[in-house]
Amino acid sequence: MILRVVVNGVYSAQGLVTSGVPQGSVLGPILFNIFISDIAEGINGKVCLFADDTKICNRVDVPGGISQMTNDLGKLKKWSELWQLSFNVDKCKIMHLGRKNPWAEYRIFDTVLTSTSEERDLGVIISEDLRVSSQCNRAAGNAGRMLGCVGRGISSRKREVLMPLYRALVRPHLEYCVQYWRPYLQKDIEILERVQRRATKMVYGLKEKSYQERLNDLNMYSLEKRRDRGDMIETFKYVKGIHKVEEGSIFKRKQNSKTRGHSLRLEGQRFKSNIRKHYFTERVVDTWNSLPVEVVEAKTVIEFNQAWDRHKAILNKR
Repeated sequence: MILRVVVNGVYSAQGLVTSGVPQGSVLGPILFNIFISDIAEGINGKVCLFADDTKICNRVDVPGGISQMTNDLGKLKKWSELWQLSFNVDKCKIMHLGRKNPWAEYRIFDTVLTSTSEERDLGVIISEDLRVSSQCNRAAGNAGRMLGCVGRGISSRKREVLMPLYRALVRPHLEYCVQYWRPYLQKDIEILERVQRRATKMVYGLKEKSYQERLNDLNMYSLEKRRDRGDMIETFKYVKGIHKVEEGSIFKRKQNSKTRGHSLRLEGQRFKSNIRKHYFTERVVDTWNSLPVEVVEAKTVIEFNQAWDRHKAILNKR
């Protein structure tokens, strides 16, 4: 491939690029995706690609599972040798999930892959036990430090100044991708809520009031209630086809002849573990199925949001 650089309308001499892509270029990310687009060909496991981060997922607690994983790693090696795009073996790791996992040893380029108990994936910490405490601690820590910067950098304690900064700079740390890692243990719920408690106390005239009174004065919800609403909004998007996924891959519609309730009810799956019980696809089913018709039949996300708020307001008055 022949490339040249343009700076302020001035063209450089052409150069032959035998591998890789130029960093910082406009076409670099697109070219890279084109170069590695065939990396998943022939792989039997599930392949997840994001930029230069490649993951292979295989079930290994079944006959032939370990050999399939080994074969997939071998195919990655052949792909790397064919296209002369090497992997950084020092950064290649293996995570064993599940109690029945045999914890086999895997190699790539004759190097034993290091086992890891936690990894960051698109900014979210994934643990081998699938618990979310590490992610909650990280989110609360980042949000707390940002709140400290806001407090030190802004002398005003007016709500008109502090609350927009909190919503723009602090709260996103507590809610990024939270439908995936939503906490269910009280200690994890509290460590997140503690940041918002601290933020509302910073507002002039509210320090001596209770947390709920501060929320009412600021017209805010607790983070737990915001997660409830977020769960339902995401469910609405899946059910209505706003999120483009294969039908039935996330939720399964309930098929029965009962007339009670709405026609968009979902069917929950059987589970044995407490962790599975709190997965997004399981925890939202009962709440969604209990919603009135006028809420689930909203045409847009905004309409659903408004209908949900009205529904919760009615329930709170009872």
